[in-house]
Order: sequence, then C-alpha cells, then structure tokens
Amino acid sequence: MISEKTYKSNPPKIGEGIFLIRDICEILVLPYPRVRHWVIEFWDNRLGKAYGNKYSFGDNNNRAVNFYSLIEFYTFYHLRQKGVSAQRIQKAHKVISKEVDTLYPFAKAGISTDGKEIWYDHLENLIKADGSTQFDFKQIIEPFLLKIEYDKDLLAEKYYPLGKTHSVVVDPKHQFGQPTIQGTNIKIETLYRLFKGGETKDNLCVLYELKKSQVSDVILYYENRRA
Repeated sequence: MISEKTYKSNPPKIGEGIFLIRDICEILVLPYPRVRHWVIEFWDNRLGKAYGNKYSFGDNNNRAVNFYSLIEFYTFYHLRQKGVSAQRIQKAHKVISKEVDTLYPFAKAGISTDGKEIWYDHLENLIKADGSTQFDFKQIIEPFLLKIEYDKDLLAEKYYPLGKTHSVVVDPKHQFGQPTIQGTNIKIETLYRLFKGGETKDNLCVLYELKKSQVSDVILYYENRRA
C-alpha cells in the first residue's frame, strides 16, 4: 500500500479507488511492464500534459491510479494489440474527451446523440482515418463493457471481472477498489488465502456468512489469472 506522504502532489479522491500497477495487471490480466510504461509515458506525460492533469499519484516506485484509469487501460491495451499507434489513440482520447466532457472517455458508456453512438463513432472513425487499421472494434470491446456497471452520468462505477452473473466485484467505494464480494466489504484475497491455507468452502461460508457459489467465484477469479 502507498504511504500517506506519497499523496501530497496529487492525492487520490475518496470513493475513486487506489490501484497500484500490480493491481491493474491482476484485475485486467495485463502485462506489468506495459502497464507501468502506459501510466508514466502515456497517461501522465502525454494526456496529463495535454489536459493539465496528472492521472497517477504516489512516487515513482509506487504509482497508482483511480478506478476510471484502470478501466481505460483495457481499451488502450487492445487497441495497441491491434496495431493502433499510441499517437492515434491519444488523438481519439482527446476528441472524445471533449465531446463527452470527461477526462476518462474510455471509461464512459457508449452514449447516443441524434441517433449516433458518439463514443464508438469517434473512436472507430479516428482510428481508421488513415485506412491502415481494419477491424471491428465493437466486437473487441463490447464483451468488456458488459462487465461494467455505469452510474447515472454513464461513467464506469463497478467492474465485474468474471461478469455480472458472478459475485466478485471491483467497486472503488469498497476496500479502495480491491476486489470484494458483491454486497459486502469482504476482500476476496482474504478468502482465497484462507482457502489455500486449508479452509474448506463450507467453513468459509459459515465464517463469513456466504453462499458456496460466492466462495467458488473467489477461487475461479484467481484460477483464471493463474491459468
């Protein structure tokens, strides 16, 4: 956990979560070196300077971001995997940010104005502007978006790593965003450590007043990330 003194230059806001780079990598199943590079070089040095805003907080050895940046990293990762340049993604980010009035446009739901989905429309058009990138972005990103719950302003509010039919949730209003059991304040890491230490599912259900399906979801979460 980041020490309190590292918050001075850009303190995190209550309710927006605190995600170290290793947290981002585990939750989104992304490679550590790339995520660290994106946080420093892309979000802070490029977008941060463009918007007059620093996205991360903490010192160089303990960089962390809020929940909205965590959600944005997934979109960025898959665009880069498809060969879209960082410069083109940055351009798309700036345009959509202005259009939907948020510093976190990739954490915004696809919204409609005059019958058009602004988020998708701008992103696909900007990325394909040079004619070199041909792929169906909706097909790539929609499965991820279905794991997100949005607030009244259509900004990401919760993320369900296993999907909304499962009980593991990343909610910045609980445990600083560390994965918990939906409807509780129980960190799934605590449950998993007890399970790996020899506690049975039945015992965990009794100790924490949980259903067996909830405990099974915790185990599934960690198994998926170690596969």
